[in-house]
Amino acid sequence: MTLRAVTGRTREHRWRRPPTCPLATREAVRRARAAPGPSLALEAVARSALDRFLIPARFMPLSAANDLNQFVTGQSPTLCEPDSRGHGIRNVLVCVDQSPICDAVLFYAVFLSKAFASGLTLLHVTPPQADHVTHGTPDAFAWEITKQEGLAYLKRLQAQLASQTDQRVDIRLEQGQPSVRIRAVARELGADIAVLGAGSESGATAWTLGTTAQQLLAHAECSMLVARPSSGRPEAMAPKRVLVPLDGSVRTESALPTAIRVAKASDAEVLLAHVVVEQRSSGVLHTPEDVALAGELATHLESEARTYLEHLRATLAPDIVSLRTSVLRHADPGQCLCELAESEQADMVVLSAHGTTCNPVRSFGSVTTHLLTYLPVPVVVLQDLTEPGAVASRAGLSRPNRPRPGELRQ
Repeated sequence: MTLRAVTGRTREHRWRRPPTCPLATREAVRRARAAPGPSLALEAVARSALDRFLIPARFMPLSAANDLNQFVTGQSPTLCEPDSRGHGIRNVLVCVDQSPICDAVLFYAVFLSKAFASGLTLLHVTPPQADHVTHGTPDAFAWEITKQEGLAYLKRLQAQLASQTDQRVDIRLEQGQPSVRIRAVARELGADIAVLGAGSESGATAWTLGTTAQQLLAHAECSMLVARPSSGRPEAMAPKRVLVPLDGSVRTESALPTAIRVAKASDAEVLLAHVVVEQRSSGVLHTPEDVALAGELATHLESEARTYLEHLRATLAPDIVSLRTSVLRHADPGQCLCELAESEQADMVVLSAHGTTCNPVRSFGSVTTHLLTYLPVPVVVLQDLTEPGAVASRAGLSRPNRPRPGELRQ
């Protein structure tokens, strides 16, 4: 078997989409799901995913790859059995900038640390020395003051977080453009997830992303938790209802172990949601026959989606306190999920970066990008493009081997 046959890519086309599931395999999965016993059905689906390369392991979050392999090899009784290593989230990069939203960022960082037994690294980026200019000459004194203030700020936060978690808390002071330095540090430390705030810059609102967050999301290489401003007390910020969008692909299902762990950490309810795309009349879809056919297809997909989610609910129910499902029909899946999150009062959304139509050129799919931009609640996005340096190469970035001139390290 050739490399291309196994991985779906050649040396010249490293980021070709993984091969789709053959029709025979889809039928086998459908029959397996109808087999008696949720464990046997889930095992058949997992084996099919691995054997047919529906989603290669390198495209999956480490948590999903571990869980899937443990389940298939019989090392774990259920897909969501907790892993002592924290489902792959072991290093959390916490981006702080002395803005009011940092209270929410710190809370969710500690929340992840407790839920996944993860170490924390506090990162603060100061402006470059060239920004401190007096009468056309760089002001070294002002730059040194800024550096010392940044260090003192990080040490205060380090002491604060050390009292709230048993895991290690490191600090890192960098100089330069925030989005560039955050990406570089995340690569260097091998961060599994980065926690940052949205809407903290001047002019940004509670439902839009700030400039730094937008630049980071454009070329993100690791998973991300985007926090939103909150006026509530810390104990009220813990998620009580977690929304998990699913499109039926293995990629979106790979977010389930993390969502279950998050829900367990705060006794939250999990809401599994699927949106059936409903076609609207247009210049292409205009005859009564075509409109009726599109409606029949949507109705059939809605029925299949309910069966699919009920199967997942029955499989995952023993692992969490409360789990519900929701199937909706809408022409715009992203907007539909935003409306669902509002109507159901979901206070956290957990999803994969891509779905069935994965475009590896983009760090995030269109639906994920829409939710990150417009949802007013924290969003956890698990990056499934995990090949080292791939996103960075697309962005024209190089992996730093040593500090740049004038770069601060702590």
